[in-house]
Amino acid sequence: MSTPALGEVLASTFANAMAERPHSHSFHSPDVGIGSLSMLVGGLMGRGAPMDRGHTLGRDRGLLLAMLLPFAMRWIQRNGGVRGVLESFRQRGYGAQALSWLSTGANTPLQAEAIDSVVDHEDVSVLARQLGVQETEVSSGLAEILPEVVNQLSPAGAIASEADEALDAGVHTLEKELNEIQTGMTT
Repeated sequence: MSTPALGEVLASTFANAMAERPHSHSFHSPDVGIGSLSMLVGGLMGRGAPMDRGHTLGRDRGLLLAMLLPFAMRWIQRNGGVRGVLESFRQRGYGAQALSWLSTGANTPLQAEAIDSVVDHEDVSVLARQLGVQETEVSSGLAEILPEVVNQLSPAGAIASEADEALDAGVHTLEKELNEIQTGMTT
């Protein structure tokens, strides 16, 4: 099940990314600014807690999710956008779950095994090595993130017309925030 902070980070990311585009109506949030996005991402990552030598992604779920977010968003882009990814899940037998992500109700959880059947194993393996975590942790994180990304890109129960544009702009916004946060944590 998705953490509330993950939904808040994604909603803020998409709203901030689309704020400069006058034709975008689905993702506007008057109370979300870049400063609050930074706070939300930092909160998801557990910023504020001291980082020590024993701190690892595998032990910090929020940090792992924050690091996986840009990858998940780029994976959606590479695999046909939101509609293409929903179709991939449907074709692999996860249609009911995918439909719940579009609805205005609760998202049906996705198991890590679903990620293993939809996402290329090499992608999961490479990402696990890059992050220094187990493949099962990457699959579990993506199982939490992907439904929430689709949920946030379908705010009225259907894929927003500018969903893929918001996804593209959101990746850049989120990566910039993560880089600034990481830079601030190391200085």
